[in-house]
Amino acid sequence: MKYKKIIIGLLISSVLTSCDCWVTIDGKVIDSNSKEPIEKVLLEFTNIKCTEIVRATAQNFKTNCVFATDATGIFFMNSDSYGICPDNPVKIKIRKVGYKTKEMELNQGHLISNLIVELEKE
Repeated sequence: MKYKKIIIGLLISSVLTSCDCWVTIDGKVIDSNSKEPIEKVLLEFTNIKCTEIVRATAQNFKTNCVFATDATGIFFMNSDSYGICPDNPVKIKIRKVGYKTKEMELNQGHLISNLIVELEKE
């Protein structure tokens, strides 16, 4: 009986941990001509939920996540948790003043690493 409870507990634990899924993307944004990194590029999911709590005076409210590149053009994006990972492609929007806004559809699953995004100047 004792082993039965342990086995049931392990099964429940494995089911619950397999239900967590985040969409994560990391990469670098570069200028399409010079191949130099671009700082302060804004990136956001367009079809995946990502919210953050913002404190404004006495109120808190949720807003869509907006991510930015650092001084070396590197970025990291992380969505909200899902029960089961979505099967649909991940869509992101990349924008920076002086550059053409770019929208991408990524079919590599829910963990996308070392993505290189090239932006064209306007």
